[in-house]
Amino acid sequence: MKLLRMFLVQTRMNFVWYFRRDGEMVFWTLAMPVFFLVLFSFAFSSGPNSGSSKFLVPGIIGAQVLSSGFWGVGVMLATFREKHLLRRVYVTPMPPWVFFASLIVYRMLLLAAQAVILVSVGALLFHVRIVGNPLEILAVLLLGTATFGSLGTIIGALARTTESANNVASILTVPLAFLSDAYIPIDRFPHAVSATLRLLPSTQFIETFRDVSVYGAPLAGYGVWLVALALWAVAGAAISARTFRWV
Repeated sequence: MKLLRMFLVQTRMNFVWYFRRDGEMVFWTLAMPVFFLVLFSFAFSSGPNSGSSKFLVPGIIGAQVLSSGFWGVGVMLATFREKHLLRRVYVTPMPPWVFFASLIVYRMLLLAAQAVILVSVGALLFHVRIVGNPLEILAVLLLGTATFGSLGTIIGALARTTESANNVASILTVPLAFLSDAYIPIDRFPHAVSATLRLLPSTQFIETFRDVSVYGAPLAGYGVWLVALALWAVAGAAISARTFRWV
């Protein structure tokens, strides 16, 4: 019960810190994915084409998962260290795993809000329908968030300043978003290139999420990729545990 109370308090504090520090970013965090959806939906077709939108809705949600891990977790940890907030957390009786779990859950809740807005806009404007099993869709999202949140902690562990963490997050997020089937179908690349890109955890996550959510594919058919994502999550946690600095 005591650990649960610590977890809930820390999760609430993550939201309080985020809204106080970047209150204006809340709007952009929720609005920009919608802007990209509308922009690319019309850019890839002569009108509000449900085919391109059907591809883009899960792709943009997947890209937000990447961003949430690298920017939302990695940069936030670096900022906490730079402002000496991690030191304050370290001297409290709260176990480190509770702190990191609260950070991941906080990002999951923000992602949930983004996903609901994107799905709603996709349904209203472009007639996109989510037809997959809700539990399987949720499982993929949770695994993806855990994977890229875990990888994001490596940025937070190694970056010395917020600026350097932002730079690393940008270098990782932007190319991966455009090379992992989020905005542009990688099948348009030569076969050797697309086959290589499918080895990326970001591609495996986004393609699995898209196929399960909007095409209704059974999750069981993606067992290899799910195991690979889980291994990436474990590897990220292991590296962070060895390299993370609280001060």
